[in-house]
Amino acid sequence: MQAIPVRPGSGASLADHPVVPLAGGFLIPSPLAQIPWPASQPGRGSVSGESLLDGSAIDDLLERFAQDYPGGDQRALASQWSKWLFHAWLSPIIAMIVLAGRSLPANASEWGVRFDVGGRAERLWLSSGDGSSAPVPAELLLERLVCGELGRAVSVFARHSGASVNVFWSNAGNLVEHVLSRLGDHPATEPVRLARARAFLDKPRMEGIRNRLYRPVVYRIAAGETEPRRLRRVCCIRYRLECYDYCENCPLACRSAKAAREAD
Repeated sequence: MQAIPVRPGSGASLADHPVVPLAGGFLIPSPLAQIPWPASQPGRGSVSGESLLDGSAIDDLLERFAQDYPGGDQRALASQWSKWLFHAWLSPIIAMIVLAGRSLPANASEWGVRFDVGGRAERLWLSSGDGSSAPVPAELLLERLVCGELGRAVSVFARHSGASVNVFWSNAGNLVEHVLSRLGDHPATEPVRLARARAFLDKPRMEGIRNRLYRPVVYRIAAGETEPRRLRRVCCIRYRLECYDYCENCPLACRSAKAAREAD
C-alpha cells in the first residue's frame, strides 16, 4: 500500500496511511523507513526486557560486541554498543509515542530486543500492547520512559561498563531528538503531539526530578558559516577506540582536546 501524500494536520485519518498491526490489537501508521519497526515474536538472538533491565544479559552482549574491537576501551565499547541498542529499541518506541500515544508494556517480560551474534541490537519485539485504551499524551509517556525503563537501562549500562551515566543519557537523547526531527516528515504525525514531545526535551525538570533528556543537542552557527551545526552536549567517547575518530556532531571541547593530544 502506498501512502497518500497528505500534509501533517490536514485532517487525514489513519485509514489514509499504511498501518502496522501491533500487539494488543491496534493499528498505527507505518514509521519512516529508517526506523526498525517492532516484531511480534522474540525470534533468534532475543533478550527479554527483564534481562536487559536487571543486567543479567549485559556482560555477555558486551563481550560479544567487544570481539570486533580487541583491546578497546570498555567504556567506549559500551557507549558504541548502546547506540545500536537505542536505535533498535528507542526509535520505534518514540515513533509509537508520537504516532499512536502508546509505549512499552508495563511487564518487561512482554518485550525485548533481538541481537545478532556480535551482540549488536537489531530489532525490538513486543508480545502485547501497553494496556492503554486511548492515546496517552506524548509528554507523559516520555516522562514514564525516562523515569522507568530507560532510567533503569542507563544505570545498568554504567554499572557494567564503568562509563558515566551521562554518556548513555547523551546517546539516548541524541537518538530521541533525531527521531523526533524525522517524524516531522511523517504524513500522519499530529503537529500538536509532536510539538509536545519536542517541548519535553526543553523541560529541565519533571515534578522536581531532573529530566535527563533535557536538550541533548544544541544548534550553533560557527564563524563564517550560515547553517547551524548540530552538536551533542556530551561526548560519546567513541574516539577512545583506535578505529574511530570523533563524531561529526562531537562537542567542540572534545575536538580541541583531541587535536591538542595529536599535536604533542
